[in-house]
Amino acid sequence: MFRKNNSHLQPELFNTATYMNPRTRAMLEKSWAPLYYEHVFCKIDEKMFAPLYCTDNGSPNKPVNTLLSLEFLKHLHDYTDEEILEQDYFNYQVNYALGQRNLGELYICEQTLYDFRK
Repeated sequence: MFRKNNSHLQPELFNTATYMNPRTRAMLEKSWAPLYYEHVFCKIDEKMFAPLYCTDNGSPNKPVNTLLSLEFLKHLHDYTDEEILEQDYFNYQVNYALGQRNLGELYICEQTLYDFRK
């Protein structure tokens, strides 16, 4: 069942970036992550993928823009599947680029990546 990812449009009031040292936060805002979020992640049209999902059966999909972005970053940095998932779990810049403002906010397993590629 297809569900569009809108959760990144209204982040939580208190998140990891809220508690960062102002200097660290400034460094984050000057990094590649906000640029990727604004110019790539937010521009992904998830509706194109809706026909690939059943309309009335099954659990909702993982966010398509997140899965596509993981693929982009994987190939950009020449990561393996395991390495890109590790980056997603523990690298705040990757989380920020994917619209997630808290580490560990979304769990994605390797099998999800394989199924998405199919």
